[in-house]
Amino acid sequence: MGFENIERMFAPRSVAVVGASEKPASIGATIINNLLEEGFRGHVFPVNSNYENIAGYPAFKSVRDIPCKADLVIVATPIATVANIVEDCADRGFGGAVIISAGGRETGKTGVAVEAEILETIRGSDFRIIGPNCLGITSSRVSLSAGICRRLPLPGKMAFISQSGAICTAILDFAAKEHIGFSHFVSLGSMLDVDFADMIDYLGCDSKVGSILLYCENLSRIRNFMSAARAVSRVKPIIALKAGRTIAGASAAAVRTGVSTGEDAVYDAAFKRAGIIRVKTFAELFDCAEFIGKQRPPGGHGLAILTNAGGPGVMAADALGDYGMAPVGLSRKTLKKLDNVLPLNWSRSNPVDILGDASADRFSAAAEILIEAPEVNGLLIMLAPRNMSMPTRVAQALAVRLAGRAFPIFTAWLGGLDVEEGRAVFNRAGIPSFDSPERAVRAFVDLYHYSRGIEMLQEIPSKLPGEQYFDTKAARSIIGAGISRKNGQLFEKETEQLLAAYGIFVDPVKTVKNYKLAVGVKRDKEFGPVLFFGLGGEFTEVYKDRSLALPPLNRVLARRMMEETRIYQVLAGKSGFDPACTVELEALLIRLSQLVTDFAEINEIGINTLVIHENRTVAVKARAAVSYPPVKAPLHLCISAYPNQYEEEIHIEGAGSFLIRPIRPEDADLLEDLFNALSSASVHQRFFQSLKRLPRHMLSSFTQVDYDRQIALVALREDGERGKMIGVSRVIIQHGQKSAEFAITVSDSWHGKGIGAALLKKCLDIARQRNIEKIWAVVLPENVKMIALGRKQGFAVRRCQESSEYLLTLDLKENVREPEHFCAAG
Repeated sequence: MGFENIERMFAPRSVAVVGASEKPASIGATIINNLLEEGFRGHVFPVNSNYENIAGYPAFKSVRDIPCKADLVIVATPIATVANIVEDCADRGFGGAVIISAGGRETGKTGVAVEAEILETIRGSDFRIIGPNCLGITSSRVSLSAGICRRLPLPGKMAFISQSGAICTAILDFAAKEHIGFSHFVSLGSMLDVDFADMIDYLGCDSKVGSILLYCENLSRIRNFMSAARAVSRVKPIIALKAGRTIAGASAAAVRTGVSTGEDAVYDAAFKRAGIIRVKTFAELFDCAEFIGKQRPPGGHGLAILTNAGGPGVMAADALGDYGMAPVGLSRKTLKKLDNVLPLNWSRSNPVDILGDASADRFSAAAEILIEAPEVNGLLIMLAPRNMSMPTRVAQALAVRLAGRAFPIFTAWLGGLDVEEGRAVFNRAGIPSFDSPERAVRAFVDLYHYSRGIEMLQEIPSKLPGEQYFDTKAARSIIGAGISRKNGQLFEKETEQLLAAYGIFVDPVKTVKNYKLAVGVKRDKEFGPVLFFGLGGEFTEVYKDRSLALPPLNRVLARRMMEETRIYQVLAGKSGFDPACTVELEALLIRLSQLVTDFAEINEIGINTLVIHENRTVAVKARAAVSYPPVKAPLHLCISAYPNQYEEEIHIEGAGSFLIRPIRPEDADLLEDLFNALSSASVHQRFFQSLKRLPRHMLSSFTQVDYDRQIALVALREDGERGKMIGVSRVIIQHGQKSAEFAITVSDSWHGKGIGAALLKKCLDIARQRNIEKIWAVVLPENVKMIALGRKQGFAVRRCQESSEYLLTLDLKENVREPEHFCAAG
């Protein structure tokens, strides 16, 4: 289902309230009052058969009587009545419903059945549901308070999505106190229909949303969630507080929601892979939200600490140490500049202690120097109240000079009543302010980890040396034999043969003299196969030194996985450790990842003793188990895998033979070579602007695609060891919709030889397989070859009214309604 109706719900022109009332303190009265008091400017339709008028509006007996197609319906009636109400709304073409009513799955089997009945009524329609058992939604840009939230938050660029209504109300109170603004507040409740994935996708496309905060206890449609989060986290931060981290917490969440919460360590790995900042406590969510709402993320971990007291400076340095970091070392140039403005007995190091009698001018001068220092990526300014310090006056002076700076600046005014006004000054100026060094440092570290996570998402992996060969036929035969057994366990020899089919060799007689490693995979009931790497042998359970990752892997992800363990740091730090060993370990993890990508039947593989011998990885002890999977490969993965079924050798008369295949992350160099071979005219026709080179972030986004969201194909010709990329085509699916945009680029020297036509035909075939109904592109008028190709392939060509560009559209199914565009026939 598309996002058009979600947009109608969050920017409605008309709202119906089913269960509206004038009874004081009732839910129906609260909803009506919230709509009107917060200044909603659209039409309001109360629905209650017991009233003629409610709050000055005519009351309707049923949603069937409403004189227009309402964009949003708020339902606050007993859960048993909801299915009929929703069915009537869907039949009338309404946008969607926010169901406040409780009594669903959280009550047990009866509630599950009620929810199933509600969901069945919208099957096959575009009607969307938020809830049931939710608090409602708010949208500041249209002054919408659709639910039972007590207040509308201040306008801002943060969106908050929660499964818990109580968490929503708590954050609203906190936001009002700290002057934090929000664009959206969404209480998802039971997530019968609209879930975290839908909201992340929707909010990710809203330019007025700068960051997204989540409170979640469990996830639904995890593959969709990972796809949405990986796409959106590249352009705006996502912060998640995942409850149920402990056994007791998970049990409590399951009782409350009726759904289990899953293994916490796997959620950690998933959030990391998706580029999500995970916080562990309510306070940390607040602090991280405040920081991210007021400051940009730091570009590095170089934190400078400016303080008027030594003790707080030591506490801040200790807090950094807890995260494996330290205050940044100051350069001689920076120290000399500070010497010129500070007393002789200042600390001459970082933390920069400017003494207890520091004035506002002294704070300001030191802060300006530290901000300009190239080694500093963020500045923490702390003040401890002393007899000679004036917390409010210092805060006012700093706020005037530092507000609006494009640099991470945050403060910690330590104490209670004496410094409250100073903290309030910073909040009003948009500068984060905390009440302790530890909270301030933690918020900085969270944001630094976010920037590192984005770097990882954009890092371009290189290819492994040599060709990778996998004997899938042999592996399939072995797995088939194991599944035929009741316990699914593979015999020792079968396990060796299975691993050998993917280039992982087992030598059970190998003498183990050194450190031991463990690698393997286990099927998680929510996320599918999960890989692990860490310390092996008899100390595996003692030290619990392991990292988890989700397949598929590339070299960057494999290396990051290893770097997260203490045992790898020990190995890499040993004298005589050959870097070739790192490559071998990367290769092993990638091979194991490919094995579990290809076969959903694998339930578990454990290599508890893995050694590096003569720069080769050798498994000494391994086990494996298989079973019938819930879904077939590759849909058993929560991250889309390389679709090798789209590889095809083609021959074009007069041009030769080519390989058309999906693009890979390792293709960045080949794509860069193709770009460099393009003429300036071809670059302009493809990108609608002049580019001298492809920036690294563009190379990353073009090659590291989500195959669920994009069809990106390349045409390759044999040319030495690497081959040569001579063309690339891309179909970008409008997520949640049935339309897609396409683009084609072909090297100038290969124009007119059928490469573009072959790429486009392949893309159209795949689009039809994915039930895409319409494909389109905007083309510059000088790109006559693309316009001619479109006409030849059956595209309708129209001139845009408001520009000189052309719109090419093609219906992939008959009797499809024309999409709304700003173009007319020409």
